[in-house]
Amino acid sequence: MSRQAKPGSKPYRAQLRERLVALGFPEAAIPARVAHNLIVECRIPPRTAWRLASELSLDVAAHQYNAVTGDPRAGMRGTRIWEYEQWPDRGVRPTVAALRVLAQVYGTGWKCLLGLRDLEQLPAKDLAEYHAEAEPAAVVAAEPEPPPARILTRAEARPDEEIGTGALDDAILLTKTNVDDVQIDDLWSDLDFLGGAYTRTAPDSILGQIAVIEERTSALLKGRQRPKQTQELLLIGAKSSAMMAWIAGDLGRYRLSRQLNSAAWLYTQYADDFLARRWVRTSQARVAFWAGNGIESAKLAADGLNYHVGGRLTDAPLILAEARGWSSVQAEQQVLDAIARWSSIENPDLGAGGEDRFFNITKDRRHYVAGNSLLSVGQASAALREFTTAREAFEKLPLENRWEAMDPMIRIDMGRAHLRLDDLDAAAAQVEPLLDAGVGKQPDMVHAMLKLMATELSAPRWRSASTARTLAEALLDAQSSARP
Repeated sequence: MSRQAKPGSKPYRAQLRERLVALGFPEAAIPARVAHNLIVECRIPPRTAWRLASELSLDVAAHQYNAVTGDPRAGMRGTRIWEYEQWPDRGVRPTVAALRVLAQVYGTGWKCLLGLRDLEQLPAKDLAEYHAEAEPAAVVAAEPEPPPARILTRAEARPDEEIGTGALDDAILLTKTNVDDVQIDDLWSDLDFLGGAYTRTAPDSILGQIAVIEERTSALLKGRQRPKQTQELLLIGAKSSAMMAWIAGDLGRYRLSRQLNSAAWLYTQYADDFLARRWVRTSQARVAFWAGNGIESAKLAADGLNYHVGGRLTDAPLILAEARGWSSVQAEQQVLDAIARWSSIENPDLGAGGEDRFFNITKDRRHYVAGNSLLSVGQASAALREFTTAREAFEKLPLENRWEAMDPMIRIDMGRAHLRLDDLDAAAAQVEPLLDAGVGKQPDMVHAMLKLMATELSAPRWRSASTARTLAEALLDAQSSARP
C-alpha cells in the first residue's frame, strides 16, 4: 500500500481494489474484502466501512435507500445515514428495519453492519432478533434501479419514445438555483469584514452579526443550488459557525461554543474541504483550552495539522495551539517540541494571512501564545523573550488591527514571568498600568488570568511581602469589576 495514501481514503481503497484484482478475486467479491480491510486494518466502524467499500457518498446512499423502499422522494437523508454511522458514541441508533435496507444498498447482510460495541448497546429485542436470524455474511444486493447499460429482454422491451422520458427535465433541474454568485460573494465579504473587526468591536455585537450570516446561509441551503454553489454555502456555514464558537468561548459561554463547533464540523464533512477542517480544529482547540481541557485541545490541534493545505500561515496557529494545550498539563517535552516546530517556520515579517485576519493570527499573538506555553512549563526567561517580541509587534500594528485583549494579556503574563524569576518589583511594574487604566469588559480569559496571577502572589514565597499582598488584592478587585 502506498505510503501517500491515508488509510481508509479513496486512493487507499483504489489501491486495495487493484491488489485484490491482481490476486484473482472476482469483482462481486471485492466490496466485501474491502469492507473487511477497512474494519480490521483501518479501524473504521462497519456501517461506514461498507458504505465506503461500495464507493457511495452519504447522499447517494440515501438516494439508493429511498429507491429500495420504493419512495425516492421521502424518508432517508445523507445526514441521517451519517448519524447512524456515529452511533453508539453519538448520533442515532439505526433500527433493524433501517439496517436491512442499508444492507441491500451495500450488498451485504444487515448483521455485517454491526460491530461488537454496537451489539453491546442494542435493545434486548434487537439483539434477540440478531441471534435468532441465520444470515450469510454477505449477500448480493438487488439493484434498486436498472443500470442504463442493462440489456432488456423481449418481454421487457419498451418503445423508444418511452425510454429516457423525463431525463432532460431531470437534468435541467441541476441548473435551478436559489442563489447567485453575487449573494455568495456578499456573504464571504461580510464574514471577512466581521473577522477583521473582531479585534476592535464588542464580542457580543460581532457574535450577533455573524449569527445573521449563518442563518442566511442555512436558509439558502434548504433550497436548490448548483453543486459548486452548495459547497460555497457549506464553507460559509462552517466558517461562520467556527467563528461564533471562538467568540462564544471568549465570552465564557463554553457549552454554546461546543455546540457551534459541532455544527461547524458537520458543515465541513459535507463541504469536504481541508482548510475548513483546519478552521474548525483551530476553534475547537482554543475553546477546549480555555474550558480547562488542555490535552483535548492539544489533540484537536494536532489533528488539524493532518489536513495539509497552504503553508506556514495555516500551520502556525495549530502548532501553537498544540503547544499551549500540552502546557496546561506541564508536558514540557511536548511543548518544547511544538515550539521548535513553530520556530522553524516562523517568519518575523509575516503578518496575518491575506484577508483572513481571524484564524491566521498576527505576529504579536503568535509570540504571545509561544511565551504563554513556555511560561507554563517553567521556561520563564524564554517566555519573557517571546512576550517582549509580542509587545513590540503589538505596538507596531495599526490601531484597527490590534486585538484589545492582547495588551492586558501580555502585561499579566510578563508579570507572572518576573515572579518566576523572583523579581516582584518588575512584576508590579508590568501590571500596575493595567490596573490604573482598568480592564473594562475584557474577554473571559483576561478575568481568568487576573485571578491566576493573584493566586501566584499568594504563594508562600510572597506571603511576607506587603507589596505582593497589595498587588494580589488589586488584581482580584480588577477581576471582579471587569465581569460584565
